[in-house]
Amino acid sequence: MKKWFQALILAVGLILALAPAALAGTVTGDQLRQVFPQAPAPGKTLTRGEFAALLARAAGMQVKGNPADTQGDAWYGPAVTALKEKGVIRGYPDGGLHTDRPVTLLEAAVMASRVLGLPDGVAAPEVKGSLGRESWGYTPYAWLVRAGLLQPGQDAGRLLTVDEGVAFLARVFGSDPEAERIVQAARQAQAKVKDLKFAGSMAMTMRPRPEVAGKMPPVSMQGNIVSEFSYPLSLHQKVDMTLNLPAGKTPGKDLPAGGKMQMTMEQYLVDGTMYQRVEAPGMAEPRWMKLPKGALPDVEALVEQSRNAAGLPPGLKDSFHFRYLGEGIENGHKVHRIAYYGRIEDWQAVLKALPGGLTPEMEQVLTQAGGVLKSVSIWGEEAIGVEDNLAYASEMTGLVVFADKFQGETVPLETMTFHMKVTDYRYNSGVKIQVPAGALAAPEVPLTPSEPDAKPSGSQMQG
Repeated sequence: MKKWFQALILAVGLILALAPAALAGTVTGDQLRQVFPQAPAPGKTLTRGEFAALLARAAGMQVKGNPADTQGDAWYGPAVTALKEKGVIRGYPDGGLHTDRPVTLLEAAVMASRVLGLPDGVAAPEVKGSLGRESWGYTPYAWLVRAGLLQPGQDAGRLLTVDEGVAFLARVFGSDPEAERIVQAARQAQAKVKDLKFAGSMAMTMRPRPEVAGKMPPVSMQGNIVSEFSYPLSLHQKVDMTLNLPAGKTPGKDLPAGGKMQMTMEQYLVDGTMYQRVEAPGMAEPRWMKLPKGALPDVEALVEQSRNAAGLPPGLKDSFHFRYLGEGIENGHKVHRIAYYGRIEDWQAVLKALPGGLTPEMEQVLTQAGGVLKSVSIWGEEAIGVEDNLAYASEMTGLVVFADKFQGETVPLETMTFHMKVTDYRYNSGVKIQVPAGALAAPEVPLTPSEPDAKPSGSQMQG
């Protein structure tokens, strides 16, 4: 397995541990209106260029001075340039940006979704709305409807006024006070839980870059997961997965080309030590391995941080947003439904959020991961009990966008999408976690590979 891929898996796991704890910063309509050189007339229709300036301000993007660009001396030129460089605003089929044209709700939704990290090609969630699947902007529209940012009955083709554009962006890049209050109450309730067990389903899809698609077709997997927690932290987790192998491709010795391959991964985390076993076709015998105790960050402190929503740096707090979707019933419990979403680009902010410091080995792995990742976006929904503030259902989709190159080599994957759904939470049921004797006796495996025995020549580089 490539080192960059090992680093990536660890990095995504740490992001998932941190993300639910993040509380969003807010942007107000008054702050957004300050981008206009002078107050627009009441009821004025919003142009694409003006919306770009509002969007850049709402997203906290760094906008440089006005360069010589296609926008000439337009006051919104720097914002348009910044969004164009990031692929947020792309123009019409004729190649023109047409920033003086009125912006439609759908165009605004598509540009906002790109800032939030929705990559091209990601699958659309199932929603009921006024826009058909044949529309060019259906996928981002569906994601925003699911998160409560667009109403299903809204006319996606209508032109926005300045007031409507400001209100839309304040909603997308802000958070409901009521949703934040419920999330805080949920963290406080979770901190009092003695043990937790949940079961759910998961899926993952890895999409290669177009230039390597012929050599590396898309790969997907799905499976079931059962996790048990006992606090202070002990963990047992078992994942049964089915890997869908592309026809005509042989993933390894003694493995079938095409069809399906069953895999099982089991993990224990006790007293700060991680034990892991993987079972798959082609492996002579499933064996336990043990990661060095010092190779992991302070996992107990990390979990406590997540449970209490405390200690995250502003770079992460400002990246996640919450929306209140209303009440419902889940597993016999009356619940609040909360949507959350956000994007992480600042890898250093993630590293700083880890409590207890990092070992040199862990820092090396995570620094490598930061070079592989371009961004990680997370979209989810939780059902939180009205009476006890505990979660009774959750659904989360993560979208990983890879950097084009890593250490001078092309990263073959363009995106990775992972989805997890949990509908069975059990609290304080007396979970007891005991590591099997075979795992306790397992050999210790270093987090980073050992250096080669031979010293490389001056023209060689260490991988």
